[in-house]
Amino acid sequence: MPKNTGSFIFGLTFGALCGVVMALLLTPQSGEETRELLGKKTDDLKRGAEDAVGRARESTAGFVERGRSIAEDAQTRLHGLHATEQPEPEPLPEPQPELQPERAESQVQV
Repeated sequence: MPKNTGSFIFGLTFGALCGVVMALLLTPQSGEETRELLGKKTDDLKRGAEDAVGRARESTAGFVERGRSIAEDAQTRLHGLHATEQPEPEPLPEPQPELQPERAESQVQV
């Protein structure tokens, strides 16, 4: 679930609860009418929360499936690279003995 979704759901719930409390404090209705209204608002809030959770699950399920597909494709390609026979590399040439510079004295002719 994205980081902001949790904050949004918390804010939505908190705002709904504040609205219910304000409605209870400011309504000139009888107790029975208030309880009925409170029940309706609670049901609305519950349905809204369930819808939000359902949408979040649907969107994350799509991301999860896409991620699995990408991972499986990468794994298949990696196995394909290892399965193909590659030619043996050519051996390195034998090292040559170091050439000794001739002494300058032997090159001088007298």
